[in-house]
Amino acid sequence: MAKREDDRLHLRATSLQRYADRYAKARLALTQVYSEGKRQRAQFRIRRSLVQRPAAGEANRDRELSPGPALVTQKGWALHFYLIALFEAQTRSTDGVKVRNTRRLDSTGEQCGWIDLVPATTATADVRAGMRRQTIRALTQLARHNLVEISGRIGSPGRYEGFQLRNEAGTAFDVWRSGYWTSGRYTIPALGDREQLDPFRSPAAKDGQAEALLLPASFFLQGWVHALSAAEIVTYLMIRDLETRYPESSKRGVFVTEPNRTAWYGIRRDVYESHRQLAAYGLIERLDDPNRRENGTILRRPGRGVLLQPHRFRTLAQGLDQPAAKTVMAALRATR
Repeated sequence: MAKREDDRLHLRATSLQRYADRYAKARLALTQVYSEGKRQRAQFRIRRSLVQRPAAGEANRDRELSPGPALVTQKGWALHFYLIALFEAQTRSTDGVKVRNTRRLDSTGEQCGWIDLVPATTATADVRAGMRRQTIRALTQLARHNLVEISGRIGSPGRYEGFQLRNEAGTAFDVWRSGYWTSGRYTIPALGDREQLDPFRSPAAKDGQAEALLLPASFFLQGWVHALSAAEIVTYLMIRDLETRYPESSKRGVFVTEPNRTAWYGIRRDVYESHRQLAAYGLIERLDDPNRRENGTILRRPGRGVLLQPHRFRTLAQGLDQPAAKTVMAALRATR
């Protein structure tokens, strides 16, 4: 198993090196979108419903996972693309605005197209055609999770042009439930928005009920949204969510027990284990209990009346200031 994991990390590092110029171009395209935007935010807001499990209820009865963890098993750029689409929307619109996508898939004049905003990790001779295919594949997966709306019949020309974003919860319809509308067409969350109290969701601290978690602009502008795997992104967002929910506890590190990780986020252990890579990249600090091994298993039992503590984590904002592709590639190679 260890050799298989080492081989997987080596292949990933090789891919980053092979397509280094394409990662650089996609990163520059995001910088262009940011510089051209009307709102050059220092932080971008992601509703926590992207990673928190949906509440029990009629609107969610057919879903067990929130969209973020559900997309971890999908190959390609779906989760990355959705975050990039939220970034693009927030660079050009104000809080509370229902966003309408007007960007074309391909570039038009001096404006980047959607296909330019993710690295072209395709070996096809016609690179632009490969870029278009990987973008359409991502949009198709997002539509299955109700994160975008796509008009037109399957196979119709221009079907993916003018796709529209839906809010992070991925609910299929605008539905009135328990005194509020469930999320539909994407609107930009305001900093002061508060989530609806829901007994089926993870509990919130009194001062940690903000609807959205915050991602520094460097998460996008340094290319982390490209270089991280979907599992690493979901784990990072979970830790940011816990820090948002428990702001006081975040100073000494947040944690989540295995039962709560499953109940609140639906994140499997193999996905959660990507915290090791996040620490290796310098994006989080892991505060270990001396009574546990690095993999979390028990090394020794503490004395009577002392409880074993799970791993605690703190995100390191300065870690995002590093160039992502180079940092990830170096860390992956160092694991061999």
